[in-house]
Amino acid sequence: MLRPPSPLVAIADADLLGGDPVGPAVRAAAAGVRWVCLRARAASTAERIAWARAIREASPGAFLTVHADPEACRAVGAPGLHLPGRGFDVSRVRRELPGVLLGVSCHDRGELEAARRAGADYVFLSPVFPPASKPGTPLGLERFRELATGAGIPVIGLGGVTPDRVGPVLAAGAAGVAVLGALFLAPDLEARVAEFRDALERAGRPLGRTHG
Repeated sequence: MLRPPSPLVAIADADLLGGDPVGPAVRAAAAGVRWVCLRARAASTAERIAWARAIREASPGAFLTVHADPEACRAVGAPGLHLPGRGFDVSRVRRELPGVLLGVSCHDRGELEAARRAGADYVFLSPVFPPASKPGTPLGLERFRELATGAGIPVIGLGGVTPDRVGPVLAAGAAGVAVLGALFLAPDLEARVAEFRDALERAGRPLGRTHG
């Protein structure tokens, strides 16, 4: 099993960012984010490939994960691929891309167990809190803790995670946190990255190291 490269993953979502995620992703990486996930649900594979290449060229030190597109991941040589909980045969993708860090989105215990059995390296478990980017009924910290404890796979908390919530999410068993709106919709992206970095350091999880 491969390990997540950082306790903070910034999800550069094309829909959230007005259609072009490259600039914000590059800014986040320049500010210190070490793990970037490119998500572009409405885009074509060709568009995802172009965006992923642009991010890799501009931010060679960042670990890039491509969302929901194994073909794009393979085409650009991205080191990571993240799959939604439905629509993909995770076991097959695992066999086809054995050296890629493979993540799966999960929302309950059954999905967590299925992802682990299929060979995923980590999961996003969401929503922990009400997300800034879309409506959703949150798990809450106690339910998150119940699911993350003993999951047998690194669990990344996603959904409504702000800098002040980083510590509680990690204390509830998360190996890290994933952020969208709390980072990319902030009035000062660089300052917000610094806030997340400081919160992680206070929790004993510097940006370059994961746990769990």
